[in-house]
Amino acid sequence: MIKDLAKELGLWKRVEIVGDIAVLAIPFDKTPEDVKPFAEFLLEKIPYIKSVWGHYRDTKGDYRLSTFVHLAGEKRSETIYKEHGCKYFLDITKVFFSSKLSYEHLRVAKQVKQGETVINMFAGFGPFSILSYVLGKPSIVYSIDINPYAYYYMMANVDLNKAYGVIPIYGDAFKKIEHLPIADRIISPLPEKADEAFKVAWDHVKQGGIIHLYTQIEGEEPEKKAREKYPNVIFARVVRSVKPKVYHVVVDIIKK
Repeated sequence: MIKDLAKELGLWKRVEIVGDIAVLAIPFDKTPEDVKPFAEFLLEKIPYIKSVWGHYRDTKGDYRLSTFVHLAGEKRSETIYKEHGCKYFLDITKVFFSSKLSYEHLRVAKQVKQGETVINMFAGFGPFSILSYVLGKPSIVYSIDINPYAYYYMMANVDLNKAYGVIPIYGDAFKKIEHLPIADRIISPLPEKADEAFKVAWDHVKQGGIIHLYTQIEGEEPEKKAREKYPNVIFARVVRSVKPKVYHVVVDIIKK
């Protein structure tokens, strides 16, 4: 029944569950009033959902935030989200969140090695940094973000997961990284600034080190184009489509 109503309203595959909050991507041809019946239906049929929000695909600004509108249930945007055995306290309206990065959080964390020095240039509320520390046991993870809310939630999540080797740093990664030691591994999950981030990361990763760079590619064969654009690519994968023929692609790069 949920699937049928979602299809009828053009919302199927547009629902994200974040803790006890449901988030609906509002289609371009719909208004919040159009999708409220489905929001109320979700609230009624799924007991653990306490709040339903809608958002537009208008991610913008240095904080990469979308426009959100409350649709049903509690007017609360904070929740605790569980992923790969870790817990994250966050506000969906104040920090960037995408469940499509869940696979990448785990893929990168599994590559982190014991004793490494890791830098996460755009850490958000901490999922890459914290899971990398919990699974990989590096010596330290420097975790930078310019969004003060992301910094706040990151500090809370370090405590929540007892990941005390993750060091939250508030500020501009392009400036803060200059004061950090050369890293074994750098994570750069901000596709819109990939080219600038690559140059900075290349200069700050050791010989033989790895850069996990998330970039934006337009046109056909995005993985091939990403491999051709950057040197020493050892892995490439399309993470998601952001609009027609525009893709976020991750490339793992080794510095030789």
